[in-house]
Amino acid sequence: MATVGFKEANRRYKLVFWPMTVLYLVVVLGTSWFVATETSAQWVRVVCALATTAPVLAMLWSIIRHTDETDEYTRIRQLRGLAVAGAVTAGAVFIVGFLQMFDALGAVDVFWFGPFYFLAFGLNRCAGLFRSSE
Repeated sequence: MATVGFKEANRRYKLVFWPMTVLYLVVVLGTSWFVATETSAQWVRVVCALATTAPVLAMLWSIIRHTDETDEYTRIRQLRGLAVAGAVTAGAVFIVGFLQMFDALGAVDVFWFGPFYFLAFGLNRCAGLFRSSE
């Protein structure tokens, strides 16, 4: 782990995270407009799915790099945010799974757990929700 300084770590984080967020939105909107699931070739659908996933992977990488480049306090806050988001998302997966198992809930696309994870992460980091103490 290399500490580069708080300002530099934040600058490098934002330099990757926000452009990838915008790229993700553009790719999602573009591919959903471009791909007709009934008529498009499977290879086109696969390429579009991978193209949509690439910015998300870059965002996750930027979070991990930011964690590696910051001081211990910032690192523990970032890691706690990731852990809490993971725990909240895993809890939601179990709730949805058991509701489906007992036929109390219809089908839920697995896709929605990814945005749910980022929402839980953002709420935890920005608003301090889901946090007992820090």
